[in-house]
Amino acid sequence: MPVFAANLTMLWPEIGDPYDRLRAAAEAGFALVERLFVHDLDIERTRRLLADLDLRLVLFDPYPGDWGAGERGLLAMPGREAELRDTVHAAIDHATTLGTDRLNVLSGMLPEGVTRDEAVEVASANLAALAPAAREAGITLMVEPINDIDWPGYAIPTVTDALRVITAVGHPAVGLQFDAYHVARAGEDPITVLDGCFEHVRHVQIADVPGRHQPGTGRLDIEAFLDRLDALGYGGAVGLEYLPDGDTEEALAWLSPDRRRG
Repeated sequence: MPVFAANLTMLWPEIGDPYDRLRAAAEAGFALVERLFVHDLDIERTRRLLADLDLRLVLFDPYPGDWGAGERGLLAMPGREAELRDTVHAAIDHATTLGTDRLNVLSGMLPEGVTRDEAVEVASANLAALAPAAREAGITLMVEPINDIDWPGYAIPTVTDALRVITAVGHPAVGLQFDAYHVARAGEDPITVLDGCFEHVRHVQIADVPGRHQPGTGRLDIEAFLDRLDALGYGGAVGLEYLPDGDTEEALAWLSPDRRRG
């Protein structure tokens, strides 16, 4: 079975301090963690704490622009290429320090007057320019489709759109972040879609639908999805990117302690 990564942005909302969430993940029995961003952390303090707790940060996202103003990434934004380059190179530096080898480069919201085809072209050109530096650092840059029900107007909303970018780039340092929640939220079957894109998958996340809570709170058969990942030979991490329904201990009860470390 896959090894699981506790998402420190969504799990333990009852713990305000981000460094204490690292401790909570270790105490809950996890060896792997992921986080939405790290630019708001003390990188050296985080590195030391990860080492002290025997945790590995497997994934984070580069700076996405002005989140408070509604920006959700820069990858597909025309005219923001230099800013994107700077943020991704900074993220590569942070990833090297923290021992992280996956970066999810958020695409952003489709600007007014920009078509999805144009956004795909911009994202492809940006990743083609950034991929060599990522590969030299041993890092994979990923495209994550995010459903346009939760995020209306997202530039890359479906796996089909993401694959257009990835195949256009055609570089080994560029792959797909597959979130079963976003696929299902868009009305597609995660297992069927997974079967059609598995060769490009470099990281996986899960949450139930609707609600984006833990497995067992919605209609997805997440155990069947995990079994399919296993049957396909997936060797990466599965991020628990869901909002706890109840406290976090209750939200992790479906995953026995022996499964948390893989």
